[in-house]
Amino acid sequence: MRILTLVFALAAFGCAAVIALAGPGTQLGWWTWGEGLSLIRKVSAPVELGPVGAPPILVAAVLAGVTGLASLFMSARGIGLFAIIAALAAVAAAQVPLKMRADFEANPFIHDVTTDFDNPPPIIAGADKDRINPPEYLGGDMVPNSDKTVREAQEEAFPDLTSRMVNASLDETAEMVRVILRDMDMELLDETLTDDGWLIEAAYTSRWFGFIDDFVVRLTPEGPRTRVDVRSKSRVGGSDLGANAARVRAFFEKLESAAS
Repeated sequence: MRILTLVFALAAFGCAAVIALAGPGTQLGWWTWGEGLSLIRKVSAPVELGPVGAPPILVAAVLAGVTGLASLFMSARGIGLFAIIAALAAVAAAQVPLKMRADFEANPFIHDVTTDFDNPPPIIAGADKDRINPPEYLGGDMVPNSDKTVREAQEEAFPDLTSRMVNASLDETAEMVRVILRDMDMELLDETLTDDGWLIEAAYTSRWFGFIDDFVVRLTPEGPRTRVDVRSKSRVGGSDLGANAARVRAFFEKLESAAS
């Protein structure tokens, strides 16, 4: 019984470790981001167990938990406690792919959002960086497994992502934007001032996998007020799981608060 409990506990810990290390391993160059995501899928995707299917990580968690409790009652407290801790670690780690799947199903399969479809803020500073997705806005492209274009998918899923007007001068708004971008842990890449206004470019790097998204803010003076347009695009990946839209919303919430 002890050996069986140890095997199940190690399996549960192993599955949890795979998920926990998938992102850091990508950033350390142990594997590509695609391979990192594939590791998560391998331990979290349901496999057939007779008439039903269950993810390996949850199977390992259940077996480790059951044998761990049994070991406690059989006076093998050390290994029993170890198995229970392993089961809890696996259950906690399993929440990550579950959340990823929920976000995938709840959002369109896109990775580029903008507040101005006709004249999207351009990605210039990040255009030559290491990337798979081109810097150009491809709003007319069809979304995979959908009858909608990228633009149509965004309009349907995120109708609130529109241009905003700020009751502040161009330079005042630009300074607010700089502060907000730093507050959102973004790296400022470049700033360009033309007769049309400011173009402020930044990049956000996710903590877990190190995914980089370009974030561009265009400020256009309109009398005493300033029009604000934003674009956020992932450099790699087909679906952003709604991350770019959420980032734009968070930016506007902070801007509204700063301008009030």
